[in-house]
Amino acid sequence: MKLLVTTGFGNIIQGGADIWVNNFIELVLPKLRESYTIFVDGKKPNGFIPNYEYFHFHNDDVLKSERLLKECDEIIFLHANYHHRPHLWQYRNKWSTIFVHAYLPDMLKYGDSTKQFQTNVDTKAVNDLMKYCKKRIWIGLTDSQLFTDYPDNTITIPNFYEFKNNFLLEKLTDSKIGFTSRIESRKNVHYMDNHRGFVLSSKYDWKNIVETNQYNFSGIKFYQWDSEILDLFMCKDWSISHSCHTNEPFGYSIFQAVDYGKLPILHSDWGDVDYKYRASSKEEFDSMVEIICKDSYEEQLDNWMRLSDWMMKYSNKWEWRDKIKNVF
Repeated sequence: MKLLVTTGFGNIIQGGADIWVNNFIELVLPKLRESYTIFVDGKKPNGFIPNYEYFHFHNDDVLKSERLLKECDEIIFLHANYHHRPHLWQYRNKWSTIFVHAYLPDMLKYGDSTKQFQTNVDTKAVNDLMKYCKKRIWIGLTDSQLFTDYPDNTITIPNFYEFKNNFLLEKLTDSKIGFTSRIESRKNVHYMDNHRGFVLSSKYDWKNIVETNQYNFSGIKFYQWDSEILDLFMCKDWSISHSCHTNEPFGYSIFQAVDYGKLPILHSDWGDVDYKYRASSKEEFDSMVEIICKDSYEEQLDNWMRLSDWMMKYSNKWEWRDKIKNVF
């Protein structure tokens, strides 16, 4: 029996990693012959509905966790916590493969990002995970320091995005901006300062940034993240997507924005595609919003089409499935 460690799966989606794990369960697990158990390293959320029969939440029964960890032959990290987990560290001799969704040294290169809202991380714990796992799989489409720090047995299998809406970019009628991501340092939500638009994220993180800073978010309407309202939010009357995230590994929300016919402002270091609307600071972001509003619809559409066409090389889920399956 092998354990597949993750931080979440099923119907409760908190981020791109949960979507990745659900895709793994749907597309890859049925193709594997061995016995696998999903080991969620945390607490079962309210309203949880599983999409795989064999699973366990660590916080629900730590004695069962100990039994599973003791009896398993191998431990594979589909998505790991970024801090020390004593129950897992006891069995690091069983660690085999880790799928790396974000690498800590990359995450800590903030640029002009606001550092007050950084993710709770443990540098030594992350180093242990990379060191003791025998193979590392980078899921990003950008370069990472991971390959410099661990050049041996580290490969890339980029994530994929399945386009389901294929909305065409429409002519912009105003400068409203949408933000659909977690609020952490490198996501640069503070770029929304002095703009009009909408934010879909965690209410606790939003409350923190509003109450501990002097940003002007009076023109921003906030919505608590809920996958059930995602479609309604994406169809609201905003056209520019704040996709300007520092050191974004894959950028599921960026693909999603294009899928819904939104025009993203990308970070200058994201994606090897010829695309006009990029920024690497708050000042550049503000200027880019003005440039977009002044550009003709033909210019906007030309850039959007170029980005959309480039994204298609990351849309083949069957190719992704086969590459992941080969890891096992």
